[in-house]
Amino acid sequence: MSIDITHRTERGRYEISVDGVFAGIAAYELVDGITIFNHTVIQDAFEGQGLAGQLVEGAISDVVAGGGSFSATCPYVVHWLTKHHDFDAALGPVPEGFQA
Repeated sequence: MSIDITHRTERGRYEISVDGVFAGIAAYELVDGITIFNHTVIQDAFEGQGLAGQLVEGAISDVVAGGGSFSATCPYVVHWLTKHHDFDAALGPVPEGFQA
């Protein structure tokens, strides 16, 4: 099984595919230099395979590797962050007044 994560800056999201088939997204908004992850979706046919976690980890890794910081309003990402602390140094607050 081949898993690819692609950053689609023009769409404001990261996409995950399995064997070349689109499987889901982690959407974000860039506000005041902070990448705010606000929505994560995995297609029904791919649920239960751990893809959401792989997608979120890949997306956050990309942001951090580029020297950026991030935050999250997406419930899945917020929950994921309670169990994964490798990126805590780059985790910032949601900018005041941000509406998801």
